[in-house]
Amino acid sequence: QPEPLIESDDPAIVAEARRMTEGATTPHERAERLVRAVNGLLEKTPTISVPSAREVLRTKVGDCNEHTALYVALARAAGLPTRVNVGLAYVLGAFYYHAWPEVYLTERDGRGRWMPVDPTFNQFPADATHVRLLRGGLDRQAAILPLIGQVEITVLEVELSPDAVVRTAMPAAAPPARPLALPLDAPARPAAATSTCWLAHCRGAR
Repeated sequence: QPEPLIESDDPAIVAEARRMTEGATTPHERAERLVRAVNGLLEKTPTISVPSAREVLRTKVGDCNEHTALYVALARAAGLPTRVNVGLAYVLGAFYYHAWPEVYLTERDGRGRWMPVDPTFNQFPADATHVRLLRGGLDRQAAILPLIGQVEITVLEVELSPDAVVRTAMPAAAPPARPLALPLDAPARPAAATSTCWLAHCRGAR
């Protein structure tokens, strides 16, 4: 269903969802098609805003908020139940604030589950370093502001599968990161101008 900032019933969103998923025969295929298409469509640009999916489709620029808003709207327009996650994602040796979608898919055994996906990082499904702090619309992100400067993460053990792909690239505007020892010092923004892609880290220990 549409909601504020996620205009899944907008004619332009509906038409784009139909175009992106043309030829896909299953919900799983439609969900993955949309991840790849949104990732390729948007220019990766840090943005300080709570985005509208309709506006993102028009401007085709943004960070994780814009990718997530557009994906959720497109997926709902394509008949896929989808919702927003806000939390942390691990990039270049540190955890950054991040937003990404979850889409509800039915497995081969007939059971349904919410699968995290990440159109910003072009991941289907999203990898295990996504740590959810909040679930809900992008307009609720102000709820995580009290965590700034207060979060600590201790990584006890990391195990990678033989075919694991480690993400090593960040947008050019991102500052260099040192492994897991940086304070979260992003300034508190007003709720109406909140972005989770703040390029600020959680402090923690190995």
